[in-house]
Amino acid sequence: MPEGGDPLRSLQASLGTLPALAEFRWIPPQNIHLTVRFLGEIGEDEASRAGKALEAAACGARAFEMAIERFGVFPHLRIPNVLWAGPEKCPGALEEFVERLSGGLAEAGFPPESRPFQAHLTIGRRRVKGRPPAGLEGELDAAERRWLSPPLRLWMKEGALFRSELRPGGAIYTPVHRALLA
Repeated sequence: MPEGGDPLRSLQASLGTLPALAEFRWIPPQNIHLTVRFLGEIGEDEASRAGKALEAAACGARAFEMAIERFGVFPHLRIPNVLWAGPEKCPGALEEFVERLSGGLAEAGFPPESRPFQAHLTIGRRRVKGRPPAGLEGELDAAERRWLSPPLRLWMKEGALFRSELRPGGAIYTPVHRALLA
């Protein structure tokens, strides 16, 4: 989980002034996290195995700083459902942690991830679907120059396995297992 909720809250407040982002609702700063692996619906036994894999991956992994240098959307600019912030390049310590966790999860019986890992923090979700907002790409480029120069820097010191419960007002995340990075 990133440490530094206030800078993220300030960044969201600044982004909220942009007309192209008026259709987005902001993720509460306490819910912003770096998803390393999404496991979907799993039972208690699987959660226990995933927690052990997390613990093993964190053992020997080191805490790291992640620079927030750019904004983007998923799945793409024509369908901007998710707004994210992230680094230009994935930190080496994060790449190592992802590899260790992926190996541990494979040993625990979880299938490999089908998509390549992209380090990002989801900071907003679009309320309105359909045609993309006018000027989105230009506003995100300008926002990077204005609010991410110099980059926002966050310390990642802990890994967590979360249970997520989707509600109309947004997801509720409950930590099931935590592991500190050295």
